[in-house]
Amino acid sequence: MKIEEIIDETAPVILSKVRGKLGLSGHALIIPSDVHDYMVDEKILEQEMFVGVCGGSVLDAEHMNEFLNLLENGVDQQPNDDRDEKKDSSKKVAAAFFFHEHVVSVLKVVLPDGSMWYDLVDSMPTQITKNGQSLMGATRTRCKDRESLQVLLSMYACEKFSQTDAQYIDNNEWDDYMCDFDPRVFQGFVWKE
Repeated sequence: MKIEEIIDETAPVILSKVRGKLGLSGHALIIPSDVHDYMVDEKILEQEMFVGVCGGSVLDAEHMNEFLNLLENGVDQQPNDDRDEKKDSSKKVAAAFFFHEHVVSVLKVVLPDGSMWYDLVDSMPTQITKNGQSLMGATRTRCKDRESLQVLLSMYACEKFSQTDAQYIDNNEWDDYMCDFDPRVFQGFVWKE
């Protein structure tokens, strides 16, 4: 119910205010960092809660592992990192996953036994069947381990590729310098409590 409230009531107000602040039309694309900045300015989020951002090719296991590590561990630690902050998989961690001009949420759920599930929440109306009726609504897909989440994110990405995207991917190796034009590019913004 809380997710539905955020999608139906809270998010539209915030997105309208962010678009207004940026001078954008009612349905213009907003990048996640603009929304995050607004939420920090309005004290909805605290900057200290920001874990990190990573990105690259959604089809590259190394790039995706960097994102999944941030989500799983709730800390951005590079090799030889001197910070005192340690991995703590029990923290509440969530991410805004930006891909193909759309953002979905990925929530980490920690169970009492320490195992983790992940929920991918997509607020875009999707046709679903419930009790034999065809309805439009947001979706929440639960993955009961990290590997399942990685498969789901790959499937989600591949469903977004057009025929033109597939041709580009087939004809071009990933190039960090050309990522703005590559349909495989994603960004993951990770936050924790």
